[in-house]
Amino acid sequence: MNQKFRVNALRIACMLLCLLLISVSGCVKEQNREQEQEKTPPSEELTRLLPEKTGFTWVYSGFAEYGHEMKLESITPTDTTVHFKLNGNVYDASGGEAPGDYSLRVEYQVTSESIIMHKAAERMMDNFSKLVLIRLPLREGTQWEQKAVHKDGKEYHLVCTIQKVEDHDEGKVYTVVYKDRDSDFYEKRQLQEGWGVISFETIWQSPEGPVTIGYYLYREASGYPGKTALKAFLPPLGEQLRYFGLAEYAHEGQLVKVSEDQDKAVYQFNGNFQDGSGIPGEFKVQYLFDYKKGTIQEKVVENTRSSKEEVNSKLHHPVILKLPLEVGNTWQQEITFEGEKKTMTGTIVSIAYEGRTFYSQMKNVHPVVTVRYRVEDAPGYFQNMYVEERKFQKGRGMISFSNLMKGALDIKDMNDVYQIEQAIINHMFGYSLVRDTERR
Repeated sequence: MNQKFRVNALRIACMLLCLLLISVSGCVKEQNREQEQEKTPPSEELTRLLPEKTGFTWVYSGFAEYGHEMKLESITPTDTTVHFKLNGNVYDASGGEAPGDYSLRVEYQVTSESIIMHKAAERMMDNFSKLVLIRLPLREGTQWEQKAVHKDGKEYHLVCTIQKVEDHDEGKVYTVVYKDRDSDFYEKRQLQEGWGVISFETIWQSPEGPVTIGYYLYREASGYPGKTALKAFLPPLGEQLRYFGLAEYAHEGQLVKVSEDQDKAVYQFNGNFQDGSGIPGEFKVQYLFDYKKGTIQEKVVENTRSSKEEVNSKLHHPVILKLPLEVGNTWQQEITFEGEKKTMTGTIVSIAYEGRTFYSQMKNVHPVVTVRYRVEDAPGYFQNMYVEERKFQKGRGMISFSNLMKGALDIKDMNDVYQIEQAIINHMFGYSLVRDTERR
């Protein structure tokens, strides 16, 4: 009997040892699985919902004069997350009379499966200091639940759903609804590729009852710094612009937007010649805005009068304006000039309020930016140098163009600077934008 007892005890011990080994093995596997999850890199698909470099600025406007702006200060990637840190402020509609902290700090944390918002902003319209904004998969119907503490101290159990996915020229837009499981409370956000949050909506319990409030992105003032600086020089889109110049030259047309995203835009001037030659003709010139590089590049895409990619200018695809807008700012570019590869040098030569007297100068709201473009080793031109000048003004675009024509100048005394200047002026072709006051 003792033998039998010892055998049974041995069997039980073996069984317990096996169970222990299985349990330990399972724990190790679970631990390894958790470690593997912890090492999962951040989702590239989610990262693309936010700007790719620092300096990006968001400007929002909304309900009852609400507004806030914030700037992307840093992007810090790790093996498992990417941290986007933003600073900014909420607009004080009271003009300083209302107490409180109007600063804001926001962090977007991108993981392998979601974007989590962390917010420290007393006056910001958003209700929660921590919230999962969106998660994979990025498709309609994706749903998850989370608990979040409202700024009034109440905890909400939110059922979150990607309600809609829309394709736009500037990137896909995802509409996400965060609905409380036990009440009518909700939040709604739209997130767009490259832009992040572009709109927000929620319920506010006013003394008179629940009110829907929210804010939206003001795109024209948002983006990288170069965007607002360059777009300021656009004339009104769709407005008829008329230019008159030397020898009864004239053309008119309209500027329209072809496309735009957070990094770049394309505008096109659709014009037609109306000069004294009587020769009909239409042309299309595109202006390529690169907000990252801070440049505007010109490209002639059609001229029915000739087969050349030219409309008055001899420069093919030149960068006509480049940040920073400072006198002396100079850039060089390889271009095609009269069929040959040449180096063009562009320089901002002046930024000034123009006018014949102080009165007319004071009437100008914005100064005029004058840019000079030079191509050396240009046979047939004065001193073998082709020169072109353009003037730009905020809200009006390019207001004048002039370039040196080919041929010898009538100069009798090369030591007489005044005589040389007059000869150059007499040998320049040019035209100017007709001012609004001159059209009436």
